[in-house]
Amino acid sequence: MPVHSSEDAVVAVEGRLIVSCQASNGSPLRHTPTIARLAASALRGGAAALRINGVHDISAVRESTHVPIIGLDKRMGVRRNVITQTDEQVVALVDAGADIVAVDATLEVVADVAARVRSAITHARVAVMADVSTFDEGMAAWDAGATFVGTTLSGYTPYSPQHRGPDLDLVARLAARGVRVLAEGRFQTPAEVAAAFDAGAHAVVVGGAITDPIAITRRFVAVTPGAR
Repeated sequence: MPVHSSEDAVVAVEGRLIVSCQASNGSPLRHTPTIARLAASALRGGAAALRINGVHDISAVRESTHVPIIGLDKRMGVRRNVITQTDEQVVALVDAGADIVAVDATLEVVADVAARVRSAITHARVAVMADVSTFDEGMAAWDAGATFVGTTLSGYTPYSPQHRGPDLDLVARLAARGVRVLAEGRFQTPAEVAAAFDAGAHAVVVGGAITDPIAITRRFVAVTPGAR
């Protein structure tokens, strides 16, 4: 079960780094005990909270830490992975130990962003993070009562800006309207994390740049003479 109230979670992550510990099917890291070790390593490095996919991984991580866990249930949709699409998934994530539940709040997936967020809040009874791709989606989610709005899906919907790096403009626009923003998506460097905080982020989520050795290796390999 969760260990942090919404208010506790807000305070615990403010100005801090959140590390996403996930591995897709087919990855050598796709092993629940391995995910738990990745999470423990991130915490030892100073992460204030974790973002974990799936009830089994959340349960395993919850056994070894009391930091806030952002839980999600990522499943392949028509075009991309969709994040916690149903309220049944929301309830299961909370039962597994998530203190914050991330839901897909994009118009690509839901007809009404505000209604999706309100329904998730009702079923979760913990903090809800609305993963959005645009400013309008973010404002709709915030006005509907989301505790956090994540820029997670900017660049992953066909109608959002297709940046190679994080969407710092979206972070800044939402933060300027008083939205509690969790900046997430394509963060690769400490400088980008610092820039997100300068733009007004409440916290920053970094995933593959820390926890995906395949992606990290590919970035280094890409600049070698043999790869040209």
